[in-house]
Amino acid sequence: MRIEFMATGVAAVLATVAGPAWAQDTVGTDPVAPRATAPEGVTIFDATFFAANQPNSAMDMVDRVPGFSFDEGDNVRGLGGTAPNVLVDGRRPASKSEPMEDTLRRIPAGQVLRLELIRGGAPGIDMQGQPVVVNVVRVPGAGGNTTWAVASGWYQDGRTTPAMRFEGARPLSGDRRFEWSSLIYTFLDDGAGEGPRQRYDSTGSLIRDGYSDETAGGRGGTFSAGWQQNLGGGRLALNSRLQVEDYDYALEDAVFAPVPGSLIVEDDYAQTNGEIGVNWQRPLGEQWRLEAVGIQRLRGSDFASVFNTGASDGEFTEDSTSGESIGRLTLRQTRTPTWSLEGGGEMAFNFLESATTYTENGVPIVLPFSDVRVEELRGEVFATSTWRPTSQWSLELGMRAEVSTITQSGDTNLERSFFYPKPRALVTWTLNEENQIRLRLEREVGQLDFGDFVSSAGFTNGVVTAGNSDLEPDKTWVAELAWERSFWDEGSLVVTLAHEEITDASDRVPIFTLTDVFDAPGNIGDGTEDSLGIDLTVPLGRLGIAGGRVRFRGEWSVSEVRDPTTGALRRMSGQEPFEGEINFTQALPQWNLQWGGNAFLGFTERHYRFDTVETIELEPWYNLFAEWRHRPDLSFRVELQNLSGRNFIRTREVYAGPRDVSPVAFTETRDLNFDPFIYFRIRRTWG
Repeated sequence: MRIEFMATGVAAVLATVAGPAWAQDTVGTDPVAPRATAPEGVTIFDATFFAANQPNSAMDMVDRVPGFSFDEGDNVRGLGGTAPNVLVDGRRPASKSEPMEDTLRRIPAGQVLRLELIRGGAPGIDMQGQPVVVNVVRVPGAGGNTTWAVASGWYQDGRTTPAMRFEGARPLSGDRRFEWSSLIYTFLDDGAGEGPRQRYDSTGSLIRDGYSDETAGGRGGTFSAGWQQNLGGGRLALNSRLQVEDYDYALEDAVFAPVPGSLIVEDDYAQTNGEIGVNWQRPLGEQWRLEAVGIQRLRGSDFASVFNTGASDGEFTEDSTSGESIGRLTLRQTRTPTWSLEGGGEMAFNFLESATTYTENGVPIVLPFSDVRVEELRGEVFATSTWRPTSQWSLELGMRAEVSTITQSGDTNLERSFFYPKPRALVTWTLNEENQIRLRLEREVGQLDFGDFVSSAGFTNGVVTAGNSDLEPDKTWVAELAWERSFWDEGSLVVTLAHEEITDASDRVPIFTLTDVFDAPGNIGDGTEDSLGIDLTVPLGRLGIAGGRVRFRGEWSVSEVRDPTTGALRRMSGQEPFEGEINFTQALPQWNLQWGGNAFLGFTERHYRFDTVETIELEPWYNLFAEWRHRPDLSFRVELQNLSGRNFIRTREVYAGPRDVSPVAFTETRDLNFDPFIYFRIRRTWG
């Protein structure tokens, strides 16, 4: 199955087609220059700072903030600690389904008054559990706007991926405002390609020679609407979103030796997602502010996978429904300009109901946990204090306490309850205008994926994965030290060191039944993880390249857990030793042109199952782009994507049984190539 690549493909499509806030109350309404006077911990970037780069949207401006890396947040249960590190007019979005990037791309650059970079917390600001946040402040009373864009990719095998976006906003009578967005798209899965598929025995001799040809992609639509107005002395925001999507995958695997044969696999996946959200904020006097957030999400999906070798055939199906209901109430008090308190609570109910079937040659195969309903009722209370005793020091102390009950019914009836305290401390030391050091100590609790409670099958590799009803969230103590250095006006260097002590680490475990052994997600005990992150932005004007900028982002990681099968120490499954990217852009305002290139540096990761070690290598992806603004309201963009023709290499070392007592039966390698392609977009705006 290739479903794991679908989210990446859709994200690429979405990205490329593409009451008074606290800041307004405390910073003022007049734009000021970067590094100008602002509340402690807040750096102001007014709209003129970004003008030379001719940004289309607020997202283009966020990408240019020195020392800041955009983070969409985690799409997990609840709201605490899962939000992106960007606010709009000082508030979090009333949505979990809509990517923040989409929200930012809907805000025209001309309607952005300024961006505020907030490091280490600031009184009255919801930092979303992040050490650094950007607040996008829009022009008060901004008028309406409309955007229309069409785009497509052209591929060497003749396929295209047309997409169209139509969105905008309109102020209505009084204080009301209506926003809408619609996107109809097609996409290809760049994890699917073609290339040799070969199998070797333990001596390295070729025992199977073949060639795989994979095609995958889909189509879908996303439609959203939002409404804002003053209500009850505060500001009310309503959001709704609907997404429908189909994904198809096909594999034609030809075997040349030792015996000619074939494997045909076809997958079909359809899903529908809906969400309604509400956010209401109002001041309570000069010091207090109340915020209420409510979100309801529902999701339905159908998946079917069939295989045929000529001699045998099989089918796997899954029908699932899931939902989430969230209510959150937050009360903030700004006691002084340097000290604020925040407290509140959150309630959430989540459920997943899934039924699977599996047959081979017409004979039903019983999988563990094939008919499951999982429910979770969770409550959380939290309190945070942010204090700036001097202009150089900031201290944030917080505590969250979570209580949850998980109930499972169907094949297994089980109920478990958990209690997790989650303290947090963040200390920020601003040595001078160029240097800042941040130290964070926090206990984090991982989020369970209810899909891990349900069995699944992948005919491409012949792997059946069992569900696991005994899963617990992993618990982690995180110590993180960051140093930020500003230079050359727009330049910055951020170095981050982190150490994690993990309890109940999530990995892979064997599940034993009366007749078989299955691989499954599970907890494998304690572990550690260490990482080094570097984010370097270098403006090139002083080096003779006017308007140029280079940015490097990279992270090196090491981890250690004890393998549940062999008892040996090893890296955590799926952890990449290194991931990074290099970006170059240059603005040429005299030609109304911006161009550049990106290098996504690829990665290698390894997954450990009780009878298999799988290594995934993704080669680098290079692209060049140019965007020409014919008029302020009309732009053309062309991209040359995947210039080197990236390969996706999957190597499976399969043992004859459990890895601790069995020899290697064979090693299989699939080397799939995805060809270069061209992307083109026309974007027109009104207002």
